[in-house]
Amino acid sequence: MTSAGPSWQTRAVGKLLRLRGGKKVLASADHTRARVAQRALRPAPYAPPKSLEGRTALTVDLQGDWPLYDIVPATEEASRRVVYLHGGCYLFEILPAHWRFVAQLARRAPARVTVPIYPLAPRRHASDLVPATASLLARVIEEAGPDNVILMGDSAGGGLALATAQYLRDHHGLQPARTVLISPWLDVTTNHPDQAAIEHLDPMLARPGLAEAGRLYAGGLDLADPLVSPLNGTMKGLAPLTVLCGTHDILVTDSRALTDKARAAGVPIDYHEAAAMPHAFPLMPTPEGRTARALVVDACRVPTRTALSCLPHPDEPGRR
Repeated sequence: MTSAGPSWQTRAVGKLLRLRGGKKVLASADHTRARVAQRALRPAPYAPPKSLEGRTALTVDLQGDWPLYDIVPATEEASRRVVYLHGGCYLFEILPAHWRFVAQLARRAPARVTVPIYPLAPRRHASDLVPATASLLARVIEEAGPDNVILMGDSAGGGLALATAQYLRDHHGLQPARTVLISPWLDVTTNHPDQAAIEHLDPMLARPGLAEAGRLYAGGLDLADPLVSPLNGTMKGLAPLTVLCGTHDILVTDSRALTDKARAAGVPIDYHEAAAMPHAFPLMPTPEGRTARALVVDACRVPTRTALSCLPHPDEPGRR
């Protein structure tokens, strides 16, 4: 993805993100723990907004104590299945922006999108969240067939998606047709040396709070365990990957490292790196976000187990 520079809409979103103070929540471990404690007392709502009604149809079921939402186009048949894992540092609930993205994906792919409202850390940890998500994905694959199933996630949900794909390969002998990762968080240690050069450009994320979130999610596991940090897992045998990230996102280092490891393991990967774009920009109401969403829709439509076109890395701060 190339651009002469960020659009005025992207610049405005960046300023708004800084004004809203989300990055302050991740500025220190204490700030992050305080927000987690606040959310424990006053849990955030997770139900889809009413605005989704009409153009999509929604149903809800349960897998154990997990609510599972299915979203389908209101007027079209959808043979494809997408399992979508939302971001939020493993600590925070799904947001309206996630729901809007999912609804648009369901209409445009078209696809039946399953959104699990998975339990959050520190109440649950990677050791039980990854196997449970893999069991859900295995059930969807058995229902629809592997050639019709896409696994997708953003941010922490992208990390959970990659860990789930690895676990599914190792314990179920299955893979989806493709795994799509949007600004994925793949190494919870957040100790890559290049991140320091990017952090001041990132309007959303800060390393101290991310590291604390990673510790809370890991529970008793080592932070380097592939269940927690799937960048350390084995890539061979995974389904083709589509990865999107921006260069004003400290997690771009994870996407670059994943691209190198996947290619070395012979896994087809389409890596789309967008200059000067923030974390999770494909979910944003900007021209660059619309372009990225079109790539995601194309990834869902492409026949199974084939590679799309790959794009080179731009020359940006923090790239070695």
